[in-house]
Amino acid sequence: MRLRHGLLVILTATIAATTGCGGEATAPAIDISKLDSGNYPTTPRDIEAIRTSRSGAALESVRIGSATPLPLDVDGRLSFQRRTNVDRRITPESPPASYSLSDAEWADLSKGFIAGWETSAERRGQPSLGKQVQMELFRFPTSSEAEAAARRLADRQAANLSGDPVQITGFPQARAKWSVSKKYLDAWLADETTLLYVHAEDPVSEPAEPTSLIEFTQKYFSKQIEMLKSYVPTPVDQLGSLPIDVDGLLSRTLPLEDKEKRDKSYDQSMVLAGQAALHSEPLPAVAKAAFANAGVDFVSYSGAQVYRTKDTEGTTRLIAAFIDGDAAGYNKIDSPPNLPVAQCFDDKDPKSFSIRYPPVCFFAYDRYVARVTGHNTQELYQRTAAQYKLLTY
Repeated sequence: MRLRHGLLVILTATIAATTGCGGEATAPAIDISKLDSGNYPTTPRDIEAIRTSRSGAALESVRIGSATPLPLDVDGRLSFQRRTNVDRRITPESPPASYSLSDAEWADLSKGFIAGWETSAERRGQPSLGKQVQMELFRFPTSSEAEAAARRLADRQAANLSGDPVQITGFPQARAKWSVSKKYLDAWLADETTLLYVHAEDPVSEPAEPTSLIEFTQKYFSKQIEMLKSYVPTPVDQLGSLPIDVDGLLSRTLPLEDKEKRDKSYDQSMVLAGQAALHSEPLPAVAKAAFANAGVDFVSYSGAQVYRTKDTEGTTRLIAAFIDGDAAGYNKIDSPPNLPVAQCFDDKDPKSFSIRYPPVCFFAYDRYVARVTGHNTQELYQRTAAQYKLLTY
């Protein structure tokens, strides 16, 4: 199991308004001194302290993610996303989960690989009930290295699990195979200094045939190449100087606790532009509309998740969208003591131990929306109070 595929605990915040005299909405005054934040940090941290030799590739991955289409941008029916991790960055230390290839094989066959991004989606909310896709994008120093990696990886994948060669319309240089026994298609395409990979499967259609998967792959290749026009690769010798934070957003997001770090030697905290952030949303179509409606430009992920919207009105709309999207799994609970602006929820079925519906609080401050989670109510309330203090610092 790769370290990137754990659950990154996240937060978001929203301001719940109360109606005052004359019908105008006003936010209740919050006395910070009365908030119980336990031992959680309440002052912004120095984000440069988390920079390591791995940071450059991870930051370039984020830039690639901003130029990567959502699966639903290719096929609007792919409106579900089951994976609970939010980290889609691919780096030499955090390899991809390409089908039929081990981490060791990937490392050996992808010589020169710099950074990349992965995304996935499904047609149905339940697994194996409809089309499922996984898309990966890798950057190399030169076009010749990208092409060589494509040949090596496609050859090894075919050797590990054989299939029938197929052609991707409009991309004769692509390497693709269809496995009738597994009902999935794998395709590789080198485009200048990038390498595109698609794994698409249709486990339910009968008879099993690859036409729809080939059509999806063709559309993805076209869409990805189009979006890459907005991506300007960072020179390799400048990766280490890429900024970690954006306007202090990450510094004011609750940091990861040691127990939350999948790799104890590396802090996985990050800031994503809105397009990149959408790739980890469980309902990407709903989230895409909500982001656009609220004007979300950046999202920070650490021990919390904090969204920055266009204006304060956008925070109200974004919170409403989050609450509505999770309504099926949550029951409303009390707000934290002395923090009535927070709207909190717990799993409707506490015996399910679902990581999809952890205890959560939403609140907003100024243009920021936060979603705070915890393992129990006391932890949730203290973490929410700490995140509120960080945003108001």
